[in-house]
Amino acid sequence: MPAESHAARKRDELPLFVWATEVRQTGDGRAELVARKPVRDLSVKKAAEIIGCPREVVWRIFRAGLITGSKPGAIAVRKVGCGSNAALRLDAESVLRYKESRTQRGLF
Repeated sequence: MPAESHAARKRDELPLFVWATEVRQTGDGRAELVARKPVRDLSVKKAAEIIGCPREVVWRIFRAGLITGSKPGAIAVRKVGCGSNAALRLDAESVLRYKESRTQRGLF
């Protein structure tokens, strides 16, 4: 097995994280970016910022099964017969892996 394909496989096995960050002002006028905690779920808006596309495109990517997510507060069917209007929460790792795969192919 070539070394680069083995390294690529190892990299794919490592978990990817999105970090909640905070900007702190220091006493001398500088700003520090501080990572607070890893984030597991992303809103469609945040996923669009990470991928660099409109929110509508993120919905299409989700519907195509290229990224995963769920509607945690969803009910099966509302009384009026419509689907649930719960917010979609996307898996942060699947969003990052999608962006990485597109970047490697030169699509972004």
